[in-house]
Amino acid sequence: MKEMKYSSRELKLSAAVYATSPELVEYVKANGTLPKKIPLNGFPIAMKKIIEWRGIDLELTEKEKLVYDAILASGRLPGGAVNLVADHPEDLK
Repeated sequence: MKEMKYSSRELKLSAAVYATSPELVEYVKANGTLPKKIPLNGFPIAMKKIIEWRGIDLELTEKEKLVYDAILASGRLPGGAVNLVADHPEDLK
């Protein structure tokens, strides 16, 4: 995998957001990889709701794990990534 600058937490959150797209999940199931391009299609709203409902320390669902594995295998995030920012860096540990 290419070196990524994202934490495991950010990658898991990104996978959870990506997995809100049924088309993307079906693509990953069929191809084992992420598509070259992923439209945002409401991802910012999905990210807000996932964090609000589930917090930032996620236990991934089966389809989220599938997408997470595809992210790790490809080493890229064609739909962008969740970047966690806190007032105090220790809040994200």
